Amino acid sequence: MASRLVRVSETILRIRLTPGALKPKVGTVSLNEVRGGPGVLLNWLEVQLGLAGPAAPKSSRVTELANALDGVQDAVYSRSLATDRWATSSELLARRDLLRMAGWDGGDDESLPVLYRDLSRATAAKPLLFPDLAARLHSVLQALADGQRLPSHRCVLDDSIASWPPVWRSVLDRMGVEDASCALPAATPGSSLRAAQDTLQACTPRQIVQDASFRFVTTRSQTAACEFVAATLAMDPGSLPETVVCCEDDALALRLDACLRRLGLPTMGATAVSRAHPALQVLPLSLSLCWGPVDPQLLVDFLTLPVNPIPRRVAMPLVESLVEQPGLGSATWDAAIAALCSAENDADGKVLARIDTWLNGERVPRGNPISSAVIRARCGLVAQWAAGRALLVEEDGGKRSELAEALRAAAGQASALGELAEIQGKDLTEPQLGRLIEELTSPGVTVAPCSEAFGGPLRVRSLAEIDAPYRRLIWLGLGTADTPSSPWPAADLERINAAGIDLDDGSRELGALRSAEVRGFSMIGGALLAVLLPKDLAQRWHPAWLAIRTALEGREEPVALEDLFADGAVDAVAPFTFECTERQISPPPPQRPLWHVPAGLLKDRDSVSASELHDRLGCPLKWVFNYRARLKSSPIAVLPDDFQLKGAFCHSVLERLFGGGGDLPGVDEAAAEVGRIFDERLPLDAAPLAQPAMMLERRKLRAEITNATRQLLATLASGHYRIAGIEVEVEGDAFGKPLNGRIDCLALREDGQEGVIDFKYAGRDKYRKLIADGRAVQLATYAHGQCQRTGRYPAVAYLVLADAQLYTPSGGPLAGDAGRYVVEGPAIEAVWNRFSHAISGADSWLTGGQPVPARPLQAPEEWPEGADLVLDADLKADKAQDSCRYCDYGCLCGREGLA
Repeated sequence: MASRLVRVSETILRIRLTPGALKPKVGTVSLNEVRGGPGVLLNWLEVQLGLAGPAAPKSSRVTELANALDGVQDAVYSRSLATDRWATSSELLARRDLLRMAGWDGGDDESLPVLYRDLSRATAAKPLLFPDLAARLHSVLQALADGQRLPSHRCVLDDSIASWPPVWRSVLDRMGVEDASCALPAATPGSSLRAAQDTLQACTPRQIVQDASFRFVTTRSQTAACEFVAATLAMDPGSLPETVVCCEDDALALRLDACLRRLGLPTMGATAVSRAHPALQVLPLSLSLCWGPVDPQLLVDFLTLPVNPIPRRVAMPLVESLVEQPGLGSATWDAAIAALCSAENDADGKVLARIDTWLNGERVPRGNPISSAVIRARCGLVAQWAAGRALLVEEDGGKRSELAEALRAAAGQASALGELAEIQGKDLTEPQLGRLIEELTSPGVTVAPCSEAFGGPLRVRSLAEIDAPYRRLIWLGLGTADTPSSPWPAADLERINAAGIDLDDGSRELGALRSAEVRGFSMIGGALLAVLLPKDLAQRWHPAWLAIRTALEGREEPVALEDLFADGAVDAVAPFTFECTERQISPPPPQRPLWHVPAGLLKDRDSVSASELHDRLGCPLKWVFNYRARLKSSPIAVLPDDFQLKGAFCHSVLERLFGGGGDLPGVDEAAAEVGRIFDERLPLDAAPLAQPAMMLERRKLRAEITNATRQLLATLASGHYRIAGIEVEVEGDAFGKPLNGRIDCLALREDGQEGVIDFKYAGRDKYRKLIADGRAVQLATYAHGQCQRTGRYPAVAYLVLADAQLYTPSGGPLAGDAGRYVVEGPAIEAVWNRFSHAISGADSWLTGGQPVPARPLQAPEEWPEGADLVLDADLKADKAQDSCRYCDYGCLCGREGLA
C-alpha cells in the first residue's frame, strides 16, 4: 500500500487578545496550527525572524528602572521611592510598559502629567537596556522593514484589530489577518442551555427554565460538591473526554482530582502554583538565620524541611535540643553539636563543616542592615546546593521530576537574588530584603498531585480557555475574583489620550476576556451543571453567570445537594445522576474512665519520681501510656510556650548564679549578677524572648527574676542558711525503690537543718493553697528523700518567681523572715505519709488485676481515699486537672474528643 506525504505549507495562527496558551482537544489533529494570546503570537514571530531570546526577568527590569529614577531629584515619586523603592519602581515600570504599548516613545511632553514627565527625564538620562514588550515588537517591525519575510500564514483574530494596543496594530497590519467566524451556540435549539447561550450572545434572550440540558444546584460544603461531581462522572465514564470542569479555585480542583483518583477515574491533572514548596523555603529561611539573635522557630522550620541541606540524622538531634532550650548556642545545643561532631560520629569533620557553613555564618543584630556581600554569599550557597541536589534527583528519575524542577527554580531564585542584592547598594534592611524575596519567589512552582490522565475531563480556570466543542460543562463555583482596577486616574487618562497616546483604561482588555468567555460557553453542546458553593456568596457573581441568573431569577431556586442525598433523589438532576449508599457511621470513641488491660502487660517500675507518683495516683491510665506502653507524641517539633519557656529559663539563670553553692552573696551583688547572666544567656537559651517583638515581656521577666533573687537571698540570710546546691539530685528511696528527682534549691544551716525550695514561675494562689490543704506532694516527695539521708525532714517552701513570693508551711517552716509567707498548713512529713498511704491503697489496678482508671474522667465519689491530694474535686468545668495538663493522651482517653 503506497503512502502519501502531505505537505503543510501554511501556518494557521488563531489568536485572541486574552493572554495565555490554549490546549488542543484530546483526540483532535492539528498540523502547523498555533493557538493563544499575544504572548504566543510574539514568540512565533520572534522564532520566524530569528529574534528569539529569553525575556528579561522582571526583577532585573525593576532594579534597572529604580537606578534610573534616582537620577531625577525632587520628582513627584521621590518620597515614595525613598519609602518603598521596590513597590514604587515596580508600579512605574508597569505604567511605563502600558504607555509604550499605547504608542508613547518615552519622550517628554508638556501635555503629559508631571509623573510621566519625570519618568521621561529619568529614562532619557539613563536609558533602559532590558527590552520591554514594545521594544520586542519594534524589533519585529524593524526586521520586517529590513526585508525579512514571514512564512505563509493566516492570522485569525477573535478580536478586532481596533481593540489591540497601537504597537500591536502596526505588527498585525504587516500580517495576513482575518476575522474569526462567529461561534454559533452549539446547544440544541429550544433547550435551556441554548437559551442561556443566546442570553450571553444577546441573540434572543428569554427566561430560562431548567431541563436536562441545564441543571443548577447548591451545596453547603465544598466536600459535598466534589463528592457529587465525582459521583456523577463515575456514572458515565464514557463521557469524561467530552466533559469540561470550569473551576477557578486551584485548591478545589485538586480536591476534585483526589475524589476522581479514589474512584479509579482518570484525573484532570489539576495544578496549583505554590510558593510553599519545601525547596523554595530553603532560601528565605537560610537568609533569616543571618540576623541575630536567631529566631528558634525559623531555625526549627529550616532544620525540619523535607528537602534540607542539613542531613536528617544531624538535623533532628539539633531540633530536639531546641525543644528543650530554644536557642542557637544554648547548653543543650552545644551538647548536641559535641555529640554529632565527636571523633566517633564525625571522623572526617564533614558534619561539623556543614553545620558551620549553614548555621554559624556572619550575623547582624536585628534591626540593622545587612551587607549585600553577605546576602550574595548566602544566595550562592543556596544556589549551589539546590542545583547539585536537582542533578542528583534527576539521576534517580521516576516520579521525582517535580522535585527537580522545584530545586532548579530555587537555584534560579537564589542566583537572581544574589545579583539583585548587590545592585541595590552596599547594605539592605530586613524589610528591603523581604520585599526582594517576595518578588522573586512570587512565581512559585507548579504542583500537580495527580497527573493528567488520558480520557479524563478537561479542567479550565476560565470559560475563556474552552477552545473546542464539548458535550458537557460542569461549572464548579459561580463566583469570581475581582478584576484588577485601572491604575489610571481619570484626569491622567484624559491628558494622556489628549497627547495622542491611545491608552486603554482596561475596558478593551476586559471586553476581550468577556467575549472569549462567551465563545467558550457557546461551544458546549449537551448539558450544563452549575454548582453554587458557599464561598460564592462572599464573592461577586461571575458576569456570565450573573446574566444567566437574571434570566432564572424569580422562577426556580437551586436544589440543595444534601437534600438530594437525604431523599435518595438520584435522578432529580439527570443527566447528572449518582448512586446513594447508606452506611452506618461509627460514632467517635466515648470517654472511657476504666480500661481493661491484661495483668501480664502491667509491670511496676524499678524507680520512682515525684511526677511519676503524682500521675500514678492522679491518672493511672496516663501512667500506663507513658511509662509502660511508652507512647510518644507527634514527632513534629513544638517549642515550649511562653509560660514553660520563662520558667525553664529562670531556673537555668538561678542555676548558673548559685550552682556552685557556698556562702550567700550580697543581695545587690547577686541582683547585678543575675541581670548580667540574664542578658548574656537570653539570646542563647530563650531566643524567642530575645526577639524585638518581645521587648516588654523581656523587661518584665528580667525584673521578675531580679526581684525573686532578692527575696530568696533575703529569706535565706535571715534564716542563716547557705546554698548547698541548685538542681541537687535527690537521694533515698520510696516504696522500696530508688527515688529520682532534682531539688531546685537545697539550703543548709549550720545546725544541719536543710531547706528544700521548689521554684515555680507563676501561680501564687495555687501553691499557697497546696500548702494550706496539705497537698504539696512534690515537696513532700523531695523532703522524704532528704529525710532518709539526714534522719529528719527538711523545711520546705515554694518560691513563686513572677511574684517574688516565698510560701512555707507552718508545720515546718523555712527559718527566717524577710517577707516570707508562713501558710497555715500541716507538716510536710504528714503530707508524705498521707500521699504514700493513698498510693499504696489505690494500686489494685497494678497489682490486683483491676481495670486501669482514668481518674480525671471519674466522678469524685469514685476516687479512692487520698486521691484528692492530686485531684481537685471542686474543679470548674472549663479547667483541667493537673494530671491532664501537658498530657499527650487526651484523645485516647476521650477527654479531648474526636471530630
